[in-house]
Amino acid sequence: MADLLEGFRTIFSGDYPALLWQGLLLTLAVSLCALALSVLFGTLMGLLRFVGVPVLAPLGNAYVTVVRGIPLIVLLSVVYYGLPTLGLTLPGFAAAVLALGLYSSAYTSEIVRGGLSSVPVGQIEAARSLGLSRSEALRSVVLPQAWRVALPALGNEFISLILGSSLASAVTLQELFSQGRFITNATYRQFEVYAVVALIYFVLTFALTRVVRWLERRYSRGERLPERRVL
Repeated sequence: MADLLEGFRTIFSGDYPALLWQGLLLTLAVSLCALALSVLFGTLMGLLRFVGVPVLAPLGNAYVTVVRGIPLIVLLSVVYYGLPTLGLTLPGFAAAVLALGLYSSAYTSEIVRGGLSSVPVGQIEAARSLGLSRSEALRSVVLPQAWRVALPALGNEFISLILGSSLASAVTLQELFSQGRFITNATYRQFEVYAVVALIYFVLTFALTRVVRWLERRYSRGERLPERRVL
């Protein structure tokens, strides 16, 4: 027990707390940027699939099927190590954001499409009967209700992004897990370091889970979308 306490005391001394803090901030930055890309691309793809745009909708379906069948670590490797062979080299941060965003957008597309499908068809028909075009009905009637339904599931997707960002160390990004591994190599305190890193992830995701549940109570209409399994 004394040795265990000494290990924790070592971790919280010197520059190690600052390294963990820097890793946490980088984890949040990558996750937020990837979430923005995921929401933008996933919403567009979900709309195209919901409306059934010729050519684009089948391509969106194929994209979702393919991406959901690829491990995130493989997609990260393709973006960071594979794209340079095609003449496109990205720094670690950009590669992690792009890979995480593309990966998450496949799930976001399903969330948005499910939210759109939850809106009763009668409301769309009523909007059209009032003189609104199809695009105006989508923008003014369908999308606001769909977002209210999809918001809790999007919050869960953000939690999945934060957990998935731990794989960004594979593309040389010094996020939280990578900093923990560096401290482990410096102190040889594997259990203590990874226990602290796990606790940080837990506190962060637990707080976000509380927020998601609050949003669910506030905005949900009793309709629940299929949630993505947390990584």
